[in-house]
Amino acid sequence: MKDTTIKQNENLIENLAHDLKSPIFSQINALNMLLKDKSIEFNDSQRELLGNVLTSNIYMRDMVLNMLANFRMKNSALKLKISANSIQNTIDFCINSIEPALFENNQTLVVKNKCKSPYAEFDEIEIKRVVTNLLSNAIKYGKIGTKILLEIEDKNGNLKISVTNKGKISFKNTDDAFKLYKTKSKENSKCGSGLGLYISKQIIDAHSGKIKAENLSNEQVKISFEIPIISTIQ
Repeated sequence: MKDTTIKQNENLIENLAHDLKSPIFSQINALNMLLKDKSIEFNDSQRELLGNVLTSNIYMRDMVLNMLANFRMKNSALKLKISANSIQNTIDFCINSIEPALFENNQTLVVKNKCKSPYAEFDEIEIKRVVTNLLSNAIKYGKIGTKILLEIEDKNGNLKISVTNKGKISFKNTDDAFKLYKTKSKENSKCGSGLGLYISKQIIDAHSGKIKAENLSNEQVKISFEIPIISTIQ
């Protein structure tokens, strides 16, 4: 009976998350259109309010997508769709999705793309999810008004992407950051489910890659992952 109740609750949460997805995306699109419409003159207070609502919707979007991804992974093994993708296009998509949150926190994103090849083979949807999670995490837990560094490189046959921001991982073992429902939200008074990094690790593991989090000596946090550059072209 207990297992049945848990399953019913999980199904209810999954259905609610799925139902929330469409209105959240609609609100994000509408708010983006409003803020980019130069024919509408907002005063500073109105623009700030709309920006805050947009950022809140982006946080909700990320949580809902992570919840749905978690349920999908629990119900079946993650099946990758590997194909050749433009690394720059993938990164640009992720940056575009988190720009409002960067603006609200007065943070600057510095991108260093050192890849020799413009293409790599990976599951684009899942790697977009990982990069977006890492950037969102850096914005949420990084210090206001600081820089976030995003580095992309091909290293020893692997695609390596890392995100560095001002802050600190409070866990004694930094690998705990990737455990299910581990989050620093309470101590930082930030909204978070703790699913983002956990799901990111599942995706990187499925790519036969590795992901790690580390505190650097200059009071910075660096989270990076490497995945093999799999050749799909015969």
